[in-house]
Amino acid sequence: MPLTLFERTSVEPDAPAGVAAAGSWSWADLEVAACRVANGLRELGLGPGDWVAVLARNRVEWVQTLLGNVRAGTSLVPLNWHLTAPEVAFILSDSATRLLVTDPEDEEVAREAATTAGVPHLLVAGSNFSEWMSSQPAAFPDEEPGGGVVLYSSGTTGRPKGILRSDQRGSVQDVVNRYRRTGEFYGYREGGAHLVACPLYHAAPPAHTMFALTYGQSVVLMERFDAAHALELIAEHRITSTHLVPTQFIWMLRLPAAAREAADVSSLATVCHGAAPCPGWVKRAMIDWFGPVIIEYFGSSEGTGPLIATSEEWLTHPGTVGRPHPSLGVSAVGEDGRDLATGEVGTLYFRRADGAPEYLGDPAKTWASRLPDGRFTVGDVGWLDEEGFVYLGDRGVDLIISGGVNIYPVEVEAVLSEHPAVEDCAVFGVPDDEWDEAVKAAVILGPGQAASVTELIEWCRGRLASFKCPRTVDFLAELPREASGKLKKRLLRDPYWEGRARPAAATSGGRRA
Repeated sequence: MPLTLFERTSVEPDAPAGVAAAGSWSWADLEVAACRVANGLRELGLGPGDWVAVLARNRVEWVQTLLGNVRAGTSLVPLNWHLTAPEVAFILSDSATRLLVTDPEDEEVAREAATTAGVPHLLVAGSNFSEWMSSQPAAFPDEEPGGGVVLYSSGTTGRPKGILRSDQRGSVQDVVNRYRRTGEFYGYREGGAHLVACPLYHAAPPAHTMFALTYGQSVVLMERFDAAHALELIAEHRITSTHLVPTQFIWMLRLPAAAREAADVSSLATVCHGAAPCPGWVKRAMIDWFGPVIIEYFGSSEGTGPLIATSEEWLTHPGTVGRPHPSLGVSAVGEDGRDLATGEVGTLYFRRADGAPEYLGDPAKTWASRLPDGRFTVGDVGWLDEEGFVYLGDRGVDLIISGGVNIYPVEVEAVLSEHPAVEDCAVFGVPDDEWDEAVKAAVILGPGQAASVTELIEWCRGRLASFKCPRTVDFLAELPREASGKLKKRLLRDPYWEGRARPAAATSGGRRA
Protein backbone atom coordinates (compact mmCIF):
# COMPACT_ATOMS: atom_id res chain seq x y z
CA MET A 1 0.00 0.00 0.00
CA PRO A 2 1.41 3.45 -0.82
CA LEU A 3 2.50 5.48 2.21
CA THR A 4 0.62 8.44 0.80
CA LEU A 5 -2.32 8.60 -1.57
CA PHE A 6 -1.02 11.70 -3.36
CA GLU A 7 2.46 12.63 -4.59
CA ARG A 8 2.01 16.24 -3.44
CA THR A 9 1.97 15.06 0.19
CA SER A 10 5.51 13.71 -0.04
CA VAL A 11 6.81 16.92 -1.61
CA GLU A 12 4.89 19.59 0.30
CA PRO A 13 3.08 18.02 3.26
CA ASP A 14 2.33 21.39 4.87
CA ALA A 15 1.04 23.09 1.72
CA PRO A 16 -2.71 23.83 1.62
CA ALA A 17 -4.73 20.94 0.23
CA GLY A 18 -8.23 22.28 0.77
CA VAL A 19 -10.52 25.05 1.95
CA ALA A 20 -14.12 24.89 3.19
CA ALA A 21 -16.43 27.07 5.24
CA ALA A 22 -15.10 25.49 8.45
CA GLY A 23 -11.43 26.13 7.68
CA SER A 24 -8.48 24.79 5.70
CA TRP A 25 -6.26 21.72 5.84
CA SER A 26 -2.85 20.63 4.57
CA TRP A 27 -1.89 17.64 2.46
CA ALA A 28 -0.55 15.94 5.59
CA ASP A 29 -3.86 16.64 7.37
CA LEU A 30 -5.77 15.06 4.50
CA GLU A 31 -3.63 11.92 4.47
CA VAL A 32 -3.86 11.50 8.25
CA ALA A 33 -7.64 11.91 8.09
CA ALA A 34 -7.84 9.21 5.39
CA CYS A 35 -5.87 6.83 7.60
CA ARG A 36 -7.94 7.61 10.69
CA VAL A 37 -11.22 7.07 8.83
CA ALA A 38 -9.95 3.80 7.33
CA ASN A 39 -8.80 2.57 10.73
CA GLY A 40 -12.14 3.65 12.21
CA LEU A 41 -13.99 1.65 9.58
CA ARG A 42 -11.80 -1.32 10.39
CA GLU A 43 -12.62 -0.95 14.10
CA LEU A 44 -16.33 -1.03 13.24
CA GLY A 45 -15.73 -4.30 11.43
CA LEU A 46 -16.08 -2.79 7.96
CA GLY A 47 -13.88 -3.70 5.02
CA PRO A 48 -14.09 -5.01 1.46
CA GLY A 49 -17.67 -6.03 0.69
CA ASP A 50 -19.17 -3.58 3.18
CA TRP A 51 -21.01 -0.38 2.34
CA VAL A 52 -20.72 3.14 3.72
CA ALA A 53 -23.12 5.95 2.76
CA VAL A 54 -22.85 9.75 2.99
CA LEU A 55 -25.86 12.06 3.29
CA ALA A 56 -24.23 15.46 3.72
CA ARG A 57 -23.49 18.81 2.10
CA ASN A 58 -20.11 19.71 0.64
CA ARG A 59 -17.80 19.78 3.65
CA VAL A 60 -14.41 18.39 4.62
CA GLU A 61 -15.92 15.30 6.27
CA TRP A 62 -17.26 14.26 2.87
CA VAL A 63 -13.75 14.30 1.41
CA GLN A 64 -12.28 12.59 4.46
CA THR A 65 -14.82 9.77 4.18
CA LEU A 66 -14.17 9.46 0.44
CA LEU A 67 -10.42 9.04 1.01
CA GLY A 68 -10.85 6.77 4.02
CA ASN A 69 -13.11 4.59 1.91
CA VAL A 70 -10.35 4.30 -0.73
CA ARG A 71 -7.92 3.08 1.93
CA ALA A 72 -10.40 0.75 3.69
CA GLY A 73 -11.62 -1.04 0.57
CA THR A 74 -15.27 -0.40 1.38
CA SER A 75 -17.92 0.79 -1.09
CA LEU A 76 -19.11 4.38 -0.72
CA VAL A 77 -22.69 5.35 -1.65
CA PRO A 78 -23.33 9.10 -2.11
CA LEU A 79 -26.90 10.05 -1.13
CA ASN A 80 -28.86 12.96 -2.54
CA TRP A 81 -29.83 15.22 0.37
CA HIS A 82 -33.02 16.22 -1.46
CA LEU A 83 -34.41 12.71 -0.88
CA THR A 84 -37.03 11.94 1.74
CA ALA A 85 -36.36 9.57 4.61
CA PRO A 86 -38.21 6.65 2.93
CA GLU A 87 -36.21 7.19 -0.29
CA VAL A 88 -32.94 7.23 1.65
CA ALA A 89 -34.01 4.18 3.64
CA PHE A 90 -34.65 2.23 0.42
CA ILE A 91 -31.07 2.80 -0.79
CA LEU A 92 -29.61 2.04 2.63
CA SER A 93 -31.56 -1.20 2.83
CA ASP A 94 -30.91 -2.20 -0.79
CA SER A 95 -27.15 -1.73 -0.36
CA ALA A 96 -27.05 -3.21 3.17
CA THR A 97 -25.20 -0.08 4.29
CA ARG A 98 -23.61 -0.46 7.74
CA LEU A 99 -22.41 3.11 8.36
CA LEU A 100 -24.17 6.35 7.47
CA VAL A 101 -22.30 9.67 7.67
CA THR A 102 -24.49 12.76 7.77
CA ASP A 103 -24.44 16.41 8.86
CA PRO A 104 -26.60 18.57 11.15
CA GLU A 105 -28.74 19.80 8.23
CA ASP A 106 -29.71 16.25 7.23
CA GLU A 107 -29.51 14.49 10.60
CA GLU A 108 -33.27 14.15 11.11
CA VAL A 109 -33.79 12.45 7.74
CA ALA A 110 -30.65 10.35 8.25
CA ARG A 111 -31.74 9.06 11.67
CA GLU A 112 -35.21 8.15 10.47
CA ALA A 113 -33.84 6.40 7.37
CA ALA A 114 -31.09 4.59 9.31
CA THR A 115 -33.62 3.31 11.86
CA THR A 116 -35.95 2.08 9.12
CA ALA A 117 -33.14 0.36 7.23
CA GLY A 118 -31.45 -1.07 10.31
CA VAL A 119 -28.12 0.72 9.77
CA PRO A 120 -26.06 -0.02 12.89
CA HIS A 121 -23.74 3.01 12.83
CA LEU A 122 -24.49 6.73 12.35
CA LEU A 123 -21.92 9.54 12.48
CA VAL A 124 -22.73 13.25 12.31
CA ALA A 125 -20.19 15.67 10.81
CA GLY A 126 -19.21 18.39 13.24
CA SER A 127 -20.30 16.18 16.15
CA ASN A 128 -19.48 12.55 16.89
CA PHE A 129 -17.74 12.10 13.50
CA SER A 130 -14.88 14.33 14.67
CA GLU A 131 -14.63 12.50 18.00
CA TRP A 132 -14.71 9.12 16.27
CA MET A 133 -12.06 10.05 13.72
CA SER A 134 -9.68 11.70 16.17
CA SER A 135 -9.79 8.63 18.43
CA GLN A 136 -8.41 6.41 15.66
CA PRO A 137 -4.71 5.74 15.05
CA ALA A 138 -3.04 7.73 12.26
CA ALA A 139 -0.95 4.73 11.23
CA PHE A 140 -1.24 3.51 7.67
CA PRO A 141 -3.75 0.63 7.50
CA ASP A 142 -2.65 -2.80 6.39
CA GLU A 143 -2.86 -3.65 2.69
CA GLU A 144 -6.45 -3.98 1.51
CA PRO A 145 -8.19 -3.71 -1.84
CA GLY A 146 -8.97 -0.11 -2.70
CA GLY A 147 -12.46 1.21 -2.13
CA GLY A 148 -14.68 2.66 -4.84
CA VAL A 149 -17.76 4.83 -5.18
CA VAL A 150 -20.92 2.88 -6.03
CA LEU A 151 -23.57 5.10 -7.54
CA TYR A 152 -27.30 4.61 -7.54
CA SER A 153 -29.19 5.53 -10.68
CA SER A 154 -31.12 8.74 -10.22
CA GLY A 155 -34.52 7.10 -10.19
CA THR A 156 -35.83 9.22 -13.06
CA THR A 157 -37.58 6.14 -14.47
CA GLY A 158 -38.37 4.25 -11.28
CA ARG A 159 -36.72 2.87 -8.14
CA PRO A 160 -32.98 3.65 -8.09
CA LYS A 161 -30.56 0.79 -8.58
CA GLY A 162 -26.97 0.40 -7.45
CA ILE A 163 -24.54 0.19 -10.35
CA LEU A 164 -21.63 -2.23 -10.08
CA ARG A 165 -18.64 -1.80 -12.37
CA SER A 166 -15.37 -3.68 -12.49
CA ASP A 167 -13.37 -0.45 -12.44
CA GLN A 168 -14.57 0.05 -8.86
CA ARG A 169 -12.18 -2.71 -7.82
CA GLY A 170 -8.40 -3.06 -7.48
CA SER A 171 -5.63 -2.15 -5.03
CA VAL A 172 -5.41 1.27 -3.39
CA GLN A 173 -2.70 2.21 -5.86
CA ASP A 174 -4.87 0.96 -8.75
CA VAL A 175 -7.71 3.22 -7.61
CA VAL A 176 -5.49 6.30 -7.32
CA ASN A 177 -3.75 5.61 -10.65
CA ARG A 178 -7.10 5.12 -12.39
CA TYR A 179 -8.30 8.51 -11.20
CA ARG A 180 -5.08 10.10 -12.40
CA ARG A 181 -5.24 8.50 -15.87
CA THR A 182 -8.88 9.47 -16.32
CA GLY A 183 -8.17 12.99 -15.08
CA GLU A 184 -5.53 13.37 -17.77
CA PHE A 185 -8.14 12.52 -20.43
CA TYR A 186 -10.36 15.28 -18.99
CA GLY A 187 -7.50 17.78 -19.27
CA TYR A 188 -6.22 17.90 -15.69
CA ARG A 189 -2.59 18.96 -15.23
CA GLU A 190 -0.16 19.37 -12.33
CA GLY A 191 -0.73 22.02 -9.67
CA GLY A 192 -3.27 24.73 -9.06
CA ALA A 193 -6.64 24.63 -7.32
CA HIS A 194 -9.98 22.98 -7.99
CA LEU A 195 -13.41 24.46 -7.21
CA VAL A 196 -16.01 21.91 -6.07
CA ALA A 197 -19.12 23.80 -7.19
CA CYS A 198 -21.62 20.92 -7.52
CA PRO A 199 -23.01 18.67 -4.79
CA LEU A 200 -20.72 15.77 -3.96
CA TYR A 201 -23.67 13.38 -3.96
CA HIS A 202 -23.74 13.54 -7.75
CA ALA A 203 -21.61 11.16 -9.83
CA ALA A 204 -19.08 13.61 -11.24
CA PRO A 205 -17.95 15.88 -8.36
CA PRO A 206 -16.29 13.16 -6.21
CA ALA A 207 -14.47 11.90 -9.31
CA HIS A 208 -13.31 15.37 -10.31
CA THR A 209 -12.22 16.02 -6.72
CA MET A 210 -10.07 12.90 -6.94
CA PHE A 211 -8.74 13.92 -10.38
CA ALA A 212 -7.65 17.24 -8.88
CA LEU A 213 -6.03 15.72 -5.80
CA THR A 214 -4.05 13.19 -7.83
CA TYR A 215 -2.64 16.13 -9.81
CA GLY A 216 -1.66 18.01 -6.66
CA GLN A 217 -4.49 20.54 -6.89
CA SER A 218 -5.97 21.84 -3.65
CA VAL A 219 -9.76 21.75 -3.43
CA VAL A 220 -12.10 24.60 -2.54
CA LEU A 221 -15.52 23.38 -1.39
CA MET A 222 -18.70 25.38 -2.03
CA GLU A 223 -21.55 24.19 0.18
CA ARG A 224 -24.12 25.77 -2.15
CA PHE A 225 -23.56 27.24 -5.58
CA ASP A 226 -23.92 30.97 -6.08
CA ALA A 227 -22.77 32.39 -9.42
CA ALA A 228 -21.31 35.62 -8.08
CA HIS A 229 -19.58 33.88 -5.18
CA ALA A 230 -18.14 31.26 -7.53
CA LEU A 231 -16.48 34.00 -9.55
CA GLU A 232 -15.07 35.49 -6.34
CA LEU A 233 -13.60 32.13 -5.33
CA ILE A 234 -12.09 31.61 -8.79
CA ALA A 235 -10.25 34.91 -8.48
CA GLU A 236 -9.32 34.56 -4.80
CA HIS A 237 -7.91 31.04 -5.01
CA ARG A 238 -6.62 31.24 -8.58
CA ILE A 239 -8.80 28.26 -9.52
CA THR A 240 -7.40 26.24 -12.41
CA SER A 241 -10.06 23.54 -12.72
CA THR A 242 -13.71 23.01 -11.93
CA HIS A 243 -16.75 20.95 -12.88
CA LEU A 244 -20.01 22.76 -13.69
CA VAL A 245 -23.38 21.97 -15.23
CA PRO A 246 -25.13 23.99 -17.96
CA THR A 247 -27.63 25.52 -15.50
CA GLN A 248 -24.69 27.02 -13.60
CA PHE A 249 -23.32 28.41 -16.87
CA ILE A 250 -26.67 30.11 -17.48
CA TRP A 251 -26.73 31.58 -13.97
CA MET A 252 -23.25 33.00 -14.55
CA LEU A 253 -24.20 34.44 -17.93
CA ARG A 254 -27.30 36.08 -16.43
CA LEU A 255 -25.20 38.07 -13.93
CA PRO A 256 -25.03 41.82 -14.61
CA ALA A 257 -22.59 42.68 -17.39
CA ALA A 258 -20.46 44.73 -14.99
CA ALA A 259 -20.00 41.72 -12.68
CA ARG A 260 -18.98 39.47 -15.56
CA GLU A 261 -16.55 42.01 -16.98
CA ALA A 262 -14.93 42.55 -13.58
CA ALA A 263 -14.47 38.83 -12.90
CA ASP A 264 -10.90 37.53 -13.11
CA VAL A 265 -11.12 34.07 -14.67
CA SER A 266 -7.64 34.12 -16.20
CA SER A 267 -6.39 31.27 -13.99
CA LEU A 268 -8.87 28.73 -15.41
CA ALA A 269 -7.33 25.98 -17.49
CA THR A 270 -9.90 23.14 -17.32
CA VAL A 271 -13.64 23.74 -16.98
CA CYS A 272 -15.51 20.47 -17.45
CA HIS A 273 -19.25 20.34 -17.94
CA GLY A 274 -21.79 17.56 -18.32
CA ALA A 275 -24.82 15.97 -16.61
CA ALA A 276 -27.33 17.72 -18.91
CA PRO A 277 -27.47 19.04 -22.49
CA CYS A 278 -25.83 22.44 -22.94
CA PRO A 279 -27.58 24.83 -25.35
CA GLY A 280 -25.31 25.98 -28.15
CA TRP A 281 -25.69 29.68 -27.32
CA VAL A 282 -24.60 28.98 -23.74
CA LYS A 283 -21.55 27.01 -24.86
CA ARG A 284 -20.40 29.71 -27.29
CA ALA A 285 -20.90 32.46 -24.72
CA MET A 286 -18.88 30.58 -22.10
CA ILE A 287 -16.03 29.91 -24.52
CA ASP A 288 -16.03 33.59 -25.48
CA TRP A 289 -15.87 34.54 -21.79
CA PHE A 290 -13.63 31.89 -20.19
CA GLY A 291 -11.60 31.09 -23.29
CA PRO A 292 -11.04 27.70 -24.96
CA VAL A 293 -10.86 25.91 -21.59
CA ILE A 294 -14.41 24.52 -21.70
CA ILE A 295 -14.39 20.73 -21.97
CA GLU A 296 -17.65 18.89 -22.51
CA TYR A 297 -17.95 15.30 -21.40
CA PHE A 298 -20.61 12.66 -21.71
CA GLY A 299 -21.08 9.62 -19.55
CA SER A 300 -23.34 7.96 -17.02
CA SER A 301 -23.11 6.15 -13.72
CA GLU A 302 -23.17 2.91 -15.73
CA GLY A 303 -19.92 3.84 -17.46
CA THR A 304 -21.05 5.05 -20.89
CA GLY A 305 -18.11 7.44 -20.90
CA PRO A 306 -16.11 9.39 -20.83
CA LEU A 307 -16.59 10.99 -24.20
CA ILE A 308 -14.71 14.28 -24.41
CA ALA A 309 -15.00 17.36 -26.64
CA THR A 310 -12.55 20.23 -26.20
CA SER A 311 -13.64 23.78 -27.01
CA GLU A 312 -11.88 23.58 -30.36
CA GLU A 313 -13.51 20.25 -31.22
CA TRP A 314 -16.96 21.48 -30.26
CA LEU A 315 -16.60 24.66 -32.33
CA THR A 316 -15.71 22.61 -35.41
CA HIS A 317 -18.33 19.94 -34.59
CA PRO A 318 -21.19 21.96 -33.03
CA GLY A 319 -23.48 19.91 -30.84
CA THR A 320 -21.14 16.96 -30.30
CA VAL A 321 -20.67 15.51 -26.84
CA GLY A 322 -17.24 14.25 -27.86
CA ARG A 323 -15.27 11.23 -28.87
CA PRO A 324 -14.81 8.23 -26.60
CA HIS A 325 -11.88 7.32 -24.40
CA PRO A 326 -9.68 4.74 -26.18
CA SER A 327 -11.01 2.00 -23.88
CA LEU A 328 -14.61 2.69 -24.92
CA GLY A 329 -16.51 1.69 -28.07
CA VAL A 330 -19.70 3.47 -29.18
CA SER A 331 -22.24 2.49 -31.84
CA ALA A 332 -25.75 3.48 -32.87
CA VAL A 333 -28.04 0.46 -33.08
CA GLY A 334 -31.45 0.16 -34.72
CA GLU A 335 -34.54 -1.48 -33.32
CA ASP A 336 -33.71 -4.64 -35.25
CA GLY A 337 -30.34 -4.89 -33.48
CA ARG A 338 -28.21 -3.96 -36.50
CA ASP A 339 -25.46 -1.35 -36.33
CA LEU A 340 -26.46 1.81 -38.15
CA ALA A 341 -24.46 3.77 -40.69
CA THR A 342 -22.79 7.08 -39.98
CA GLY A 343 -25.39 9.79 -39.37
CA GLU A 344 -28.27 7.40 -38.68
CA VAL A 345 -30.10 7.89 -35.40
CA GLY A 346 -30.39 4.92 -33.08
CA THR A 347 -29.98 3.76 -29.53
CA LEU A 348 -26.39 4.28 -28.39
CA TYR A 349 -24.64 1.12 -27.20
CA PHE A 350 -21.28 1.01 -25.48
CA ARG A 351 -18.50 -1.51 -25.06
CA ARG A 352 -16.12 -1.08 -22.13
CA ALA A 353 -12.74 -2.78 -22.06
CA ASP A 354 -13.48 -3.86 -18.49
CA GLY A 355 -16.93 -5.25 -19.28
CA ALA A 356 -20.55 -4.16 -18.91
CA PRO A 357 -22.01 -2.94 -15.60
CA GLU A 358 -24.48 -4.79 -13.44
CA TYR A 359 -27.49 -3.49 -11.51
CA LEU A 360 -27.37 -4.56 -7.88
CA GLY A 361 -30.00 -7.21 -7.18
CA ASP A 362 -31.67 -6.81 -10.58
CA PRO A 363 -30.38 -9.35 -13.12
CA ALA A 364 -33.40 -8.73 -15.36
CA LYS A 365 -32.54 -5.04 -15.73
CA THR A 366 -28.87 -5.96 -16.22
CA TRP A 367 -29.59 -8.31 -19.13
CA ALA A 368 -32.26 -6.05 -20.63
CA SER A 369 -29.60 -3.36 -21.05
CA ARG A 370 -27.26 -5.63 -23.05
CA LEU A 371 -26.88 -7.01 -26.53
CA PRO A 372 -25.75 -10.63 -26.95
CA ASP A 373 -22.22 -9.44 -27.78
CA GLY A 374 -21.84 -7.65 -24.43
CA ARG A 375 -22.54 -4.08 -25.47
CA PHE A 376 -24.91 -2.17 -23.19
CA THR A 377 -27.11 0.92 -23.22
CA VAL A 378 -28.79 3.31 -20.79
CA GLY A 379 -31.35 4.32 -23.41
CA ASP A 380 -29.68 7.38 -24.91
CA VAL A 381 -30.44 8.08 -28.55
CA GLY A 382 -27.95 9.59 -30.97
CA TRP A 383 -25.63 9.17 -33.91
CA LEU A 384 -21.95 9.28 -34.93
CA ASP A 385 -20.27 11.31 -37.65
CA GLU A 386 -17.46 10.25 -39.97
CA GLU A 387 -14.77 11.24 -37.46
CA GLY A 388 -16.29 9.31 -34.59
CA PHE A 389 -17.82 12.29 -32.78
CA VAL A 390 -21.03 11.39 -30.98
CA TYR A 391 -24.22 13.49 -30.97
CA LEU A 392 -27.25 13.06 -28.74
CA GLY A 393 -30.92 13.24 -29.53
CA ASP A 394 -33.14 12.40 -26.57
CA ARG A 395 -33.77 9.22 -24.69
CA GLY A 396 -36.56 7.24 -26.26
CA VAL A 397 -38.80 7.94 -23.28
CA ASP A 398 -38.38 11.71 -23.82
CA LEU A 399 -38.90 11.80 -27.58
CA ILE A 400 -42.15 13.40 -28.71
CA ILE A 401 -43.97 11.54 -31.51
CA SER A 402 -46.33 13.98 -33.20
CA GLY A 403 -48.06 12.81 -36.36
CA GLY A 404 -45.50 10.01 -36.65
CA VAL A 405 -42.56 12.46 -36.62
CA ASN A 406 -39.85 12.39 -33.93
CA ILE A 407 -39.36 15.72 -32.15
CA TYR A 408 -36.31 16.11 -29.93
CA PRO A 409 -37.18 18.15 -26.79
CA VAL A 410 -33.55 19.12 -26.21
CA GLU A 411 -33.60 21.08 -29.46
CA VAL A 412 -36.68 23.04 -28.41
CA GLU A 413 -35.33 23.59 -24.90
CA ALA A 414 -32.15 25.09 -26.32
CA VAL A 415 -34.18 27.67 -28.27
CA LEU A 416 -36.46 28.54 -25.34
CA SER A 417 -33.54 28.91 -22.93
CA GLU A 418 -32.09 31.63 -25.15
CA HIS A 419 -35.10 33.91 -24.56
CA PRO A 420 -33.90 36.66 -22.18
CA ALA A 421 -36.85 36.19 -19.82
CA VAL A 422 -36.46 32.41 -19.44
CA GLU A 423 -34.44 31.13 -16.49
CA ASP A 424 -35.16 27.41 -16.99
CA CYS A 425 -37.42 25.24 -19.12
CA ALA A 426 -38.49 21.72 -19.97
CA VAL A 427 -40.23 20.42 -23.08
CA PHE A 428 -42.25 17.19 -23.21
CA GLY A 429 -45.14 15.54 -25.03
CA VAL A 430 -48.77 15.53 -23.88
CA PRO A 431 -51.74 13.64 -25.35
CA ASP A 432 -53.33 15.02 -28.52
CA ASP A 433 -56.36 13.40 -30.16
CA GLU A 434 -55.30 14.40 -33.67
CA TRP A 435 -51.49 14.13 -33.59
CA ASP A 436 -51.02 11.54 -30.78
CA GLU A 437 -48.69 13.94 -28.94
CA ALA A 438 -48.42 17.72 -28.74
CA VAL A 439 -45.39 19.72 -27.65
CA LYS A 440 -45.74 21.39 -24.25
CA ALA A 441 -43.22 23.64 -22.52
CA ALA A 442 -42.86 24.30 -18.80
CA VAL A 443 -41.02 27.55 -18.16
CA ILE A 444 -39.53 29.40 -15.20
CA LEU A 445 -39.13 33.11 -15.77
CA GLY A 446 -36.16 34.95 -14.32
CA PRO A 447 -36.57 37.39 -11.40
CA GLY A 448 -38.37 40.51 -12.57
CA GLN A 449 -38.92 39.07 -16.06
CA ALA A 450 -42.18 38.82 -17.99
CA ALA A 451 -43.21 36.95 -21.12
CA SER A 452 -46.51 35.72 -22.49
CA VAL A 453 -47.36 32.32 -23.92
CA THR A 454 -47.79 33.87 -27.36
CA GLU A 455 -44.42 35.61 -27.14
CA LEU A 456 -42.57 32.40 -26.28
CA ILE A 457 -44.31 30.37 -28.99
CA GLU A 458 -43.52 33.05 -31.57
CA TRP A 459 -39.91 33.13 -30.35
CA CYS A 460 -39.68 29.41 -31.17
CA ARG A 461 -41.47 29.79 -34.53
CA GLY A 462 -38.81 32.26 -35.63
CA ARG A 463 -36.08 29.67 -34.97
CA LEU A 464 -37.64 26.23 -35.45
CA ALA A 465 -39.93 24.44 -37.87
CA SER A 466 -43.51 25.00 -36.77
CA PHE A 467 -44.17 21.32 -35.96
CA LYS A 468 -41.41 21.43 -33.30
CA CYS A 469 -42.77 24.48 -31.51
CA PRO A 470 -44.76 24.29 -28.27
CA ARG A 471 -48.53 24.35 -28.63
CA THR A 472 -48.95 25.30 -24.97
CA VAL A 473 -46.74 26.79 -22.26
CA ASP A 474 -47.09 26.49 -18.49
CA PHE A 475 -45.35 28.96 -16.18
CA LEU A 476 -44.01 27.26 -13.05
CA ALA A 477 -42.21 28.40 -9.92
CA GLU A 478 -39.71 25.53 -10.13
CA LEU A 479 -38.83 22.45 -12.16
CA PRO A 480 -38.08 19.00 -10.67
CA ARG A 481 -34.39 19.40 -11.37
CA GLU A 482 -31.70 17.88 -9.19
CA ALA A 483 -28.86 20.08 -7.98
CA SER A 484 -26.70 18.17 -10.47
CA GLY A 485 -28.76 19.71 -13.26
CA LYS A 486 -30.55 16.50 -14.20
CA LEU A 487 -34.25 17.03 -14.88
CA LYS A 488 -36.82 14.50 -13.68
CA LYS A 489 -39.01 15.13 -16.69
CA ARG A 490 -41.33 12.21 -15.98
CA LEU A 491 -42.70 14.14 -12.98
CA LEU A 492 -43.91 16.81 -15.41
CA ARG A 493 -45.04 14.47 -18.19
CA ASP A 494 -46.57 11.44 -16.48
CA PRO A 495 -49.65 13.13 -14.94
CA TYR A 496 -50.89 13.95 -18.45
CA TRP A 497 -50.63 10.29 -19.51
CA GLU A 498 -52.46 8.57 -16.67
CA GLY A 499 -54.61 5.86 -18.23
CA ARG A 500 -53.27 6.49 -21.74
CA ALA A 501 -50.52 4.81 -23.79
CA ARG A 502 -47.83 6.93 -25.39
CA PRO A 503 -46.87 6.30 -29.06
CA ALA A 504 -43.71 4.25 -29.61
CA ALA A 505 -40.61 6.13 -30.69
CA ALA A 506 -38.98 5.37 -34.01
CA THR A 507 -35.35 5.57 -32.86
CA SER A 508 -33.67 4.18 -35.95
CA GLY A 509 -33.48 4.87 -39.63
CA GLY A 510 -33.76 8.64 -39.34
CA ARG A 511 -30.79 10.58 -40.59
CA ARG A 512 -29.30 13.72 -39.09
CA ALA A 513 -27.54 16.42 -41.04
